[in-house]
Amino acid sequence: MPRITPRVLLLATFLAALSGSPVLPAGPSATAAPTGLSATTGLTAVPRARDILPAAGLVASSVVPLPDQAALDAHYFLAEESLLGLGRTTDAVFAKYRTEAGETLLLIVAYPSAEIAERVYRRFGGDFFSKVFEPASPRYVEKIETGDWAGAARKGPVLIVVLEAPDRTSCEGLLGRAEEKAAGIKFP
Repeated sequence: MPRITPRVLLLATFLAALSGSPVLPAGPSATAAPTGLSATTGLTAVPRARDILPAAGLVASSVVPLPDQAALDAHYFLAEESLLGLGRTTDAVFAKYRTEAGETLLLIVAYPSAEIAERVYRRFGGDFFSKVFEPASPRYVEKIETGDWAGAARKGPVLIVVLEAPDRTSCEGLLGRAEEKAAGIKFP
């Protein structure tokens, strides 16, 4: 059986998300990465972002791996520049959720270190949220100019962002569930 490289794994994950098929074949190569960690992306192993997605309300067909900024832009335009630093050393996923109040959008990005995640959180928060954003706080929620609610949190090397939620309860609930899942992952 051929060796599964990070590029092949990423392509397989993307195609599986589109088709609903399993990502890896059964066998020894299917367990190459430790539980909760992605295959090495670039030089450093990072947590698998999809493992942090809460199950409740998840629209399974909406889960999309994000290898770079262009992939994110295809699903949600955030900015002209790459605020999140998506690329070879990150593992990111975008997903839609159904809540009682409507649809909510979730983005999770895993970085090689907590320091990088914190730096991106500060920069992203300062650009995405109002001037009231508190970069020292590990969690922030506010009503944005569209009338939707948005929030961001960091847990170790993971950045969790609710991009749009119909109300504060949906935003905080999904953010909190993702934070709990991230807290349960053993980071490298």
